[in-house]
Amino acid sequence: MIRYRLFDVTFLAALAAGFVFVPLVGAQSAAPGTVTGISRPLPERTYSVAKEIRIQGTIQSIEVSNGGALRGTHAQIATAQGIVDAHLGVSPNVNAKTLDISNGETVEITGMMAKESGESVLLARILTTTDRIFILRSEQGVPIRGIVPRGNLTATKATMKGGS
Repeated sequence: MIRYRLFDVTFLAALAAGFVFVPLVGAQSAAPGTVTGISRPLPERTYSVAKEIRIQGTIQSIEVSNGGALRGTHAQIATAQGIVDAHLGVSPNVNAKTLDISNGETVEITGMMAKESGESVLLARILTTTDRIFILRSEQGVPIRGIVPRGNLTATKATMKGGS
């Protein structure tokens, strides 16, 4: 019986200490360039619409990278300034077939340049072909995962069940 009371007292003391000290931890201010509660600076590839560029060129190759920090679909775009590695996304739904793109096709890509493992890569936000526009990232740079395959764009008749 005494053992249980000692446990109850210890538990309640720890709980009370938690209520007293936890708000003090959250009251600390974050240094510029850091996220609250994290002591390291934001990564260099934090997306910014203000840093966006627009390139036009021809697709040289489309590859899927399974390694590194920027795994996913990459397109090598030949521009007047040289070859640009464009990261299209990480979703299995973002590929040459679902985007209906192929080598030799002319595209326009809007995105932000970033450094990844010492290499420059364009984080593609908008991919424009001759007859379609694909939004690949949000304005915050978060990859969009819901690319609908081209064959599924036809209207379907909705059916409702239930009710009177």
